[in-house]
Amino acid sequence: MEAKQRFPPRYNPPPMPALIIAFALATFLLANIAAYRVLVRAHPRRRGIVIGLVVVGNAMWGVFPWLNARTDFSRFVRATLGPPWFAWTCFAILYSAFVLVVAVVWVVVGRRGAFARFARWPSRVFLWATLIALVVGVWNALVPLRVERVVVTVAGLPAEMEGFRVALISDLHTGLYTRASRLETIFTTAAAQRPDVILIAGDNVDDDPVFTTKLLNATHVLDSRMPLIAVLGNHEMYGDPFDAIRRLRGSRIQLLVNEGTSIRNVWIAGISDFAARTPRLAPDVDAALRRKPAGAFPILLAHQPKAFAEGIKRGLPLTLCGHSHGGQFAFRPLHWSLSGVFLPYHMGLYRRGGSQLYVSTGTGYWLLPWRFGIGISPEITVVELRGRGSR
Repeated sequence: MEAKQRFPPRYNPPPMPALIIAFALATFLLANIAAYRVLVRAHPRRRGIVIGLVVVGNAMWGVFPWLNARTDFSRFVRATLGPPWFAWTCFAILYSAFVLVVAVVWVVVGRRGAFARFARWPSRVFLWATLIALVVGVWNALVPLRVERVVVTVAGLPAEMEGFRVALISDLHTGLYTRASRLETIFTTAAAQRPDVILIAGDNVDDDPVFTTKLLNATHVLDSRMPLIAVLGNHEMYGDPFDAIRRLRGSRIQLLVNEGTSIRNVWIAGISDFAARTPRLAPDVDAALRRKPAGAFPILLAHQPKAFAEGIKRGLPLTLCGHSHGGQFAFRPLHWSLSGVFLPYHMGLYRRGGSQLYVSTGTGYWLLPWRFGIGISPEITVVELRGRGSR
């Protein structure tokens, strides 16, 4: 009853700056024009297919104003037209860049023949590579489920904390087409690792809080005694964060919003997300640590890796995050991911002084079911605490 009085009935976030929208539209428009013109000229017999891809790939632009309406129509449109829109947009940008490189080569070699004819075979190689990557990436996002085991060594770890296990899940992005069986498999697999607690590091639903019901229904596979704790992510903030909070309060999933809870003398300090567009939901690490019992081992749980700066500042031994997805394109043995181009902490374990951070590459996917590379399939992380000198 208190939660209902605390939050307003409807959350209306401020609009996105017009300059950002104009820049994005200009980029997408130019990429669309360039990709279409080269494709129909280099592959004239595939003109009908190209036109069909352009139409389907751009259909969502016409319904953008209604995407966040949180109605049955907006949910269907987003889930159905979103993946082809995102796939085509990425393809158009990459293909345009590839064509630009081919054009430079064409100029360097003396413009031998018409450009469309010169670009035909390089274009075919690019298109076949794209098709193969699409099929492999979709399979990799929807079928495998990898358990990543990480040992975190902590100096001065209390003896009773030796071997404490956390099963970390992140970025489920539960949406209209998320399979209930897949969520159940994720929770069953996490529980099978015999953790002391299961943590969900944000982006529990894909913007719309209505999908919280689907997520909660899948938790029935867990033993009622298994602690299940979550924090908010940026996609909860993009939707209606107050509604998301209302739906999780008092449910099977214990939601931490700048607060903490104790599990076997381990204090899980869960903060809100940095994408919050109201001061009332701004991350507050001090509030999350306020009730920590003396001697309890603190673990900071957040969605975005930028929380690590707060952990370092306060000397917290361990921070657990998600958010990056590894860009859904990564090669873990090389510790390289697409998200690493933009984020300093994007995948795996990091140490700065006495503080450590683990960034999960996610257990679900965003919008397009696609994950490509090595060691980038959906991840459940088992984090085990060990004291220095232990075997």
